[in-house]
Order: sequence, then structure tokens, then C-alpha cells
Amino acid sequence: MKKVSVIIPVYNVEDYLEKCLDSVVNQTLKDIEIIVVNDGSPDNSQKIIDEYKKKDKRIISIMKENGGQASARNLGIKKARGEFLCFVDSDDWIELDMLEVLYNNAKENHSDIVTCDYFRVMDNVYTKMAFIQRNGNDPIKNYILNSSGPCWRIVKRDIIVDNNLYFPEGIIYEDYAVVPLYALFCHKITHVDKPLYYYLIRENSTMTQKKFNKKFSNIIDASDNLYKLVRNSKYHDEYEYSLIINLLRDSYIRLKEYKEGKDILKEISKWIKTNIPNWYKNPYLKKESYKTRLFNFLVYKRCYKLLDFIHNIRK
Repeated sequence: MKKVSVIIPVYNVEDYLEKCLDSVVNQTLKDIEIIVVNDGSPDNSQKIIDEYKKKDKRIISIMKENGGQASARNLGIKKARGEFLCFVDSDDWIELDMLEVLYNNAKENHSDIVTCDYFRVMDNVYTKMAFIQRNGNDPIKNYILNSSGPCWRIVKRDIIVDNNLYFPEGIIYEDYAVVPLYALFCHKITHVDKPLYYYLIRENSTMTQKKFNKKFSNIIDASDNLYKLVRNSKYHDEYEYSLIINLLRDSYIRLKEYKEGKDILKEISKWIKTNIPNWYKNPYLKKESYKTRLFNFLVYKRCYKLLDFIHNIRK
């Protein structure tokens, strides 16, 4: 059994793939397998993968018809044989000692998941994204409160496979629908207070494209799927806070520029009213600043003109 299986879904990333692969094949932790899943990419990505595979026998190259990032990751999970899994997006890259640092931490602390800080890279500007200690006494609660994507961490493969926590396919926000659920099946989670992952924000990706994507409404489906599974858990408050922030603050920021986005925001408000009618009483939200609480309340009440006015003043 390999120590870590690195899963890299690939689609139209020929300009970024070499940097990503270089950062993985040159890891200081050598006992790894690198599963590269070409999700029907029409560019020269496969040629790049083939070149790297000739040089490094740890690379497992898989080609499939285009089915989306979730299907590529799921296929990688099924092929993986490592003790831990690490998801790396093919336009991102990692520090050369990331896997060694996280794996050693996992073994020393008997952890099921180890997370780390990361850099958000946009227009050549590097912004450190630190893991916020909202609940210093409980690392699992902190994980839920900070959980936002499958990268910048390693996860025991058995957590995902044994509990059927595969990514839902055919939607966006597929990571949000399942990654927070890992916490329900963990005995221990630890964190490395150091940025080891580089998350590239580029134009025309799924979440930054300027054209409206009707799949933005998938946030409601993902939230509904998540909440049904966690509403009666002992981590109810933590999951509820995560839902509130994602549905109100983050969705408004993403959708406010689109005329069709207002319809989705309206459905989001309805969903919250039905499922979390007392959302404003969430103990974590109550700890936020008055401005943050007011912002979420205005989004919930669909006071978009007032929100736009406030936004213009800040400019």
C-alpha cells in the first residue's frame, strides 16, 4: 500500500499541467502514486501526461469521456490504493514537502484528516488563506466551520470509500455537498499551520466565468443534500453556520452581477426560510461583526438595491 494517492483531474489545462505535475512528482515523500485522470480533454494535456508517465512509473494515466470534475475524481478514488488521498487540481501546485509534512503529522497524531493553510493566487497576487480557529477546543468543529473544498489536505481513503462519500456527478458545488461530511466519520483531525498548497483563480473557470451558468442553482441541491444528513448530528450548529455563509454571503457575491442570479437568490431565501427559519440565532453567526450579520440579513431579505448602494460606497 502506498502512503498517499494523489488524484489529479485534467481538462483543458495544457498551459498549467506541467507546473502541477512537477510539484507532485518531485515530492520529498516518495512512496506515493499519482493518478492523473484525463476527463476527455481536447487539448494537448494527454501528450504532457504521457511524457511524464515515461519518466515516472508512479504515474497512473487514465483516459475517459468528459463527465465533469466529480466523475474524474470519483474514478481516481476507485483506482487509488494509498492509505491517504490527496486531491490536487491540475491548474494548481503544491509545496515539494506538502505530502511528507501532512503524512508525518497524520501518523504522529493518529489523524484521519490533516489540513493545511494555502495561497490563493490571482493575477500573480498571493494571498495566504489561513485556517480560522473558530472553536479552539474541537478540531472537528473547526474543520466543518472552515471546510470549503477537497484540496489542501489529506484524507484517509477508508473514510471516503467505506462511507460512500463520492462526489455527486453532473452538478457544480459537488465538493461542498460531500467534503464537510468527512468530519462525521473521523476520530481525529489535525492542522498544519503553514501554506503548502497554491490555489490558482483563473478566468473562465467554472466559478469565475463572466457568463451566467444555470448550474449555479446547484448550490441549493448541494445544501439540501448536506443538510438532510447533518441536521440531527451533534455538529448541527457548525454545519448550519457553514450553510448560512455559503448560501447568503458567498452566493450573493457570486450571483449579484447576473440578472438570472436574483432568481437563484430568491430560491435560496425560500430554502433557508423553510429549513433554517431561525438561522440568525446561530451561535457562530452571532459572534460575527454587526456588519457581517447585517449583510447576511439584507441578502436574506433580498434588499439588493441597498446592498448595491453599500457596495458602491465602499468603492
